Amino acid sequence: MGEEKLSKMTEMLLAGGKMLGVHCATCMGPLFEYQGKIVCAVCGEKAKPAKAEVKAAPLKKVEETLHAKINSLAEQLAKETDQAKTLELLESIKSTLEALEKLKER
Repeated sequence: MGEEKLSKMTEMLLAGGKMLGVHCATCMGPLFEYQGKIVCAVCGEKAKPAKAEVKAAPLKKVEETLHAKINSLAEQLAKETDQAKTLELLESIKSTLEALEKLKER
């Protein structure tokens, strides 16, 4: 990677940009979220909507999985009579709910 590209990416990070896990279709540089927009620090291109969907698709699957896990844990909790196991299930539900909350913050 060229020194000029690295410099542009560094400037974007220092300005408060967040590097994303997707790349620019034009120059293959990493895309950044900056001031509510998804842009390429290298070539300045604004990301096409399809790029934003690429990022959202895996998160949607994670969210669905977490909801399914909560439902499963709730069913187990309803049947559980052992106090230690009940506390363990409640802790698992709490952790799963926290993960969902963090996912929604993205």
